[in-house]
Amino acid sequence: MSNPLHSLFLGPKGENEQILKELLDSALETHLRWRRSNHPEDPSPIASRESPAPAERAELRRHFASLLEQLQGSVPFFSGRYNGHMLSEQTIAGQAAYFAAMLYNPNNVSGEVAPVTTRLEEEVAHLLAEMIGYDPMRCWGHLTSGGTIANFEALWIARNVFYHPVAASLAARSLGVDVSVSLPDGSVAMLSQLNLWQLLNIRPACSLDLWEKLWLAAPRPALESALKSRSLATLGYQDYNRQLAAEFGDPLPPGVVLASGTAHYSWAKIVAALGVGSNQLVFVPVEPECRMDPDALWREIESLTSRRIPIMACVSTCGTTEQGAVDDLQRIVDVRARAERELGVTFHIHSDACYGGYAASLTRAPDGSRLTAAGVREICGGAHWPTDQWTRSVSALERADSVSIDPHKLGYVPYPAGAFLLKDRRGRELVATDPPYLALTTSRENGDAPVIGRFIFEGSKPGASAAATWLSHKTIPLNSAGHGRIIASTLRAARDLYALFGSADFSPYRVVRLPEPDLNIVCFLLHHPSLGTLSELNALNEMIYRELSPDAEMSAPYMITRTRLTSPAYDGAIGPLLLSLGKDGESYQESIAEGLTVLRATVMNPFSVDASPDYLLGLVDAVRRAAMSFLGGPASPVRRHRLRRATCHAQ
Repeated sequence: MSNPLHSLFLGPKGENEQILKELLDSALETHLRWRRSNHPEDPSPIASRESPAPAERAELRRHFASLLEQLQGSVPFFSGRYNGHMLSEQTIAGQAAYFAAMLYNPNNVSGEVAPVTTRLEEEVAHLLAEMIGYDPMRCWGHLTSGGTIANFEALWIARNVFYHPVAASLAARSLGVDVSVSLPDGSVAMLSQLNLWQLLNIRPACSLDLWEKLWLAAPRPALESALKSRSLATLGYQDYNRQLAAEFGDPLPPGVVLASGTAHYSWAKIVAALGVGSNQLVFVPVEPECRMDPDALWREIESLTSRRIPIMACVSTCGTTEQGAVDDLQRIVDVRARAERELGVTFHIHSDACYGGYAASLTRAPDGSRLTAAGVREICGGAHWPTDQWTRSVSALERADSVSIDPHKLGYVPYPAGAFLLKDRRGRELVATDPPYLALTTSRENGDAPVIGRFIFEGSKPGASAAATWLSHKTIPLNSAGHGRIIASTLRAARDLYALFGSADFSPYRVVRLPEPDLNIVCFLLHHPSLGTLSELNALNEMIYRELSPDAEMSAPYMITRTRLTSPAYDGAIGPLLLSLGKDGESYQESIAEGLTVLRATVMNPFSVDASPDYLLGLVDAVRRAAMSFLGGPASPVRRHRLRRATCHAQ
């Protein structure tokens, strides 16, 4: 019986080429008719299409042939043998729509230049919002070039919402107006009564309520000028800190951003680029499963509060880059609620769901209702997984203040396609910039904000990405009967691979696995009793990685990646791993500062399950062969030489 999922992709041997050719040919023919129908009375500037090909055409054909040949050296992401980075097949719908829209070259900065694809982008945001549980009428979202920009915009807006009550207080004082403000503990106070600490601990929604109240309390031009002249965005951090000291006599330390040790490396770039500062990125310890420890988060909040250090935002991760771990977002939200009740402290919660966000499709029934954990397990075919906690965590995305999701990862659409979703659309106004050369009027056809560029960090962006994501999501609905089936198949495949690594005979090596995957990334390492140092252990796994990674000839039988767990960020995970090695693990503890190399298989390919050959068994065998090729006996000079070389390479 054929797998219905296979009809959604071109296939590793191009099995579904006919439908893709048909769609691409239709796209080109439609585009040509569109061109010819545009002012048909205009004569063609090209004299004749029948004339002999000029030299320029010959050069084009020659270089194009060269390009096609060079592209044959690309990594075969479509193959079940590729289990490296977060790349795989693309849906036929995504490929065809990208090609079709690319011919029109729309720039989704504005509906003025992309009237069709900006509307499609808005619809994509609504589809993603419904998937995670946001109210499409209250939220806002758009596509980005990727997760880094989506995360950047999340903190950009969170920072402005965080500092807005301070600017509002100073502006209201200068204009002689006052409004009420809701505090985290549920009480209400007048804006003029709040000190600086209280102003920096207003719930995000209440900060935006304050913004609306002020617009009603003061003349718009005067308020706009007063707010802008006192905002962080206008003054910058240096002048802002001086103003706080002068106005409040209370220059608090700068606000921090909390994130787990497993957070994506983009967050270090983001806090630096926004001027928040790398020192203000505070890492929360992780549990053995590489998830943020909610108890450690509470202790960190208590410590920061005791030192009167405000918290700008907390970043939770739904699908870490290295392990695919899913933070217990519901508990993180509960920790914030406790901080509001007991400490009067609050902050923005962002879920970096760039990788795992599409898992929410598994929790959404076709009728839009939310499935229980038992319902999700029935679809995935697991007796005990996904767990109740997993379902609760993924369902809790709707409780985050903002979410980033990458369609070009588990959405299976072409690059570039990240996505940013903001729960309260009013927050975008605090970063709005009106380009003078673009029309800002709204229209029924384009929705309420055709100039997407007003609210985003990027300027020009391809409308083809919006078309690709739109058609893929319309063809494969974001629910358990549609996209969820793809996610479920990869979860099953990852579980199967994890079990195979646990049962396969690797003697004299031993396979040490990280905890069972939350999504579809399987992490493990190989150990040999003769390895006396952590450097040698790392070198062995680095060698296996190099044997199973892309090279110029793409000669590796299977492809995986590797990562390095470093201290102190991963202490909660490294400690149990090393202890599982017994006495060897104890001796490695002393040199843990260099980190622990871990092999990593991303099982994204929709053809990894029920395929021939069995790609999962093949991958396990390839890892075994790579390890054995460097063995040759514990005292083998060749093996020792290779280990020394790999050790130098690893360092």
